[in-house]
Amino acid sequence: MVLVLALGGSAACSSAAEDAGGSGIDDPSYGSPEDDDDVDAAGGESGGADDGDAEGGSSGDDGADPSGDSGGTEPPPPGDDDGTFEGCPATLPSGWVFCEDFETITDPRDVVLDYQEGEGGFVLVEGIGASGSHAMEVAHRPSVEGSGWMVVSFGESPLATEGRPTYAPEATFTEVYWRLRVKTEPGWPDVGPGQLTRTVSFASDDWSEAVVAHLRSVPDDVRLEALPVTCVSGAEVVCTGYDDEASLESLGPMVGPTPIFSEAASGQWRCVEGHLRLNTPGEADGRLEFWVDGALEASRSNLDLRGSWDDYGINALVIENLWPGGAPAPLRRWVDDVAIATAPIGCGPADPPTTSG
Repeated sequence: MVLVLALGGSAACSSAAEDAGGSGIDDPSYGSPEDDDDVDAAGGESGGADDGDAEGGSSGDDGADPSGDSGGTEPPPPGDDDGTFEGCPATLPSGWVFCEDFETITDPRDVVLDYQEGEGGFVLVEGIGASGSHAMEVAHRPSVEGSGWMVVSFGESPLATEGRPTYAPEATFTEVYWRLRVKTEPGWPDVGPGQLTRTVSFASDDWSEAVVAHLRSVPDDVRLEALPVTCVSGAEVVCTGYDDEASLESLGPMVGPTPIFSEAASGQWRCVEGHLRLNTPGEADGRLEFWVDGALEASRSNLDLRGSWDDYGINALVIENLWPGGAPAPLRRWVDDVAIATAPIGCGPADPPTTSG
């Protein structure tokens, strides 16, 4: 089920292609994944949603199976906690922009700006789900770093969005919360899987980023970290194109204490929520923080994320399969119940995260 609150404008459709394998790892020590051959990093014309049906149909054979149970050859393992959590509410709470629990769609392209299946690396599957019986399966493989993604577009954006889904396209978002549930397969080893999400302020139609807020596993660790990144100098965005590592500047990682990707935590649905607030132009008062299962993990409120640049606000959430260096063995995890809002979301209908003040 996808639910939308169009803030400052009605939901519209959109269109774009992008580098599904681009690292987005703005700290060079974290690795530099290879590009996905299916897409063009300049938002160009090879693969991606641009080559598909303008009504959201599949392009080529890299999309989800219309039956809704495409993906790996091995069925998802059933768990005691599957189907026990709150999915998307029938009526969206005030301030919610997007919610998707994957129970009623058959192709992720129907609800996101750009989707790359990554040769089976990131697909919609049946038989597992936090709030139902469907979820997105993320399949990790040895020596394969980047393999699939989805981009949720919202707010005013410079990206080409004609003919593809985008949400509240006339609104400017300077503050957003995003929430998802994630589950690693039973017996997952003590190792982090790289990128979980990134929240972005795109600055131009070539997918240049002004601000990026990563949620990812700590390198060589099982904990989660937030990494704020800027590509603004004064009032100018200095990046050219997507993931311009030479120009992106890390503002320092924020590491949480919870071993969410440990073997002991495997086979359980966990709730992860992030919060990004852009700084007042010219001030260092931006905020980035995140929670696991409703408990605050890390928070900073003195960030100069965008200098005095204010052409766009926050306008995309990216969920991706990106493991620098590749997985140590074939491994799977699942993502469900993705929500974006302008106020705390929490892990249940009456369960807002514990704020830091």
